[in-house]
Amino acid sequence: MRIGIISDVHGNLEALISSLLFLKDRTDFLVVLGDVVGYGPDPEECIGIIKTKANLILKGNHEEGIITGNYTAFKDVARISLLWTEKTLSSDSLATIKKFKETEEMENILFVHASISKPLFKYILSEKDAEEEFGLLNKKVCFIGHTHLPATYIKHEEDRTEIVPPDFSGRMAIEIKEECRYIINVGSTGQPRDGLPFACVSVYDTEKDIFTLYRIEYPAEITRKKIIEKGLPSILSRRIIQGI
Repeated sequence: MRIGIISDVHGNLEALISSLLFLKDRTDFLVVLGDVVGYGPDPEECIGIIKTKANLILKGNHEEGIITGNYTAFKDVARISLLWTEKTLSSDSLATIKKFKETEEMENILFVHASISKPLFKYILSEKDAEEEFGLLNKKVCFIGHTHLPATYIKHEEDRTEIVPPDFSGRMAIEIKEECRYIINVGSTGQPRDGLPFACVSVYDTEKDIFTLYRIEYPAEITRKKIIEKGLPSILSRRIIQGI
């Protein structure tokens, strides 16, 4: 099976459409790892597309914020955009995000937004962070998002943990080996923060045991203008263009 994986779309309709077009003939199953909303100018449209196209949709911390109405854990920019998003979403979309799962398993794969220990909130950014999670991982591979920074964490047979970053183009190609376990951060489709303003789009071929992270160009200038026109924090328009 060829599993397409995207995460952290964050209301970026242009990035989502471009990513789905790229995945259309390359995948058999689509997984979305949460944070469909927040930050971006088109949350309603993104939810509408994803609920019809995705086979599995997980909840992220931004959906959780809207569902609970508790924004204390969010920084000002995120909180302001979530309050705007909450007012923008239809009752149907609010009902839809309440149905998103926190975790899901598929054969020897675990899907989660942030981490195994705290599915919605913990950031995995270092070997130490990954070590703590590997102790809880009973599958071969765990796919995550949340940080907006793609990376692969590998637990080797000799109990050594290794971080494999993307190459200079922001891409990754990882061979999934039998003797290792993996926590793979697929980055952000709608708001990458690794200095590259290209959507992160992934495919895991379970038959070939190959994971590939692609970077997709999309009309980011359209998204930038929408952010400004809809009165969202101006820093969000800069993030889209600069990938920060």
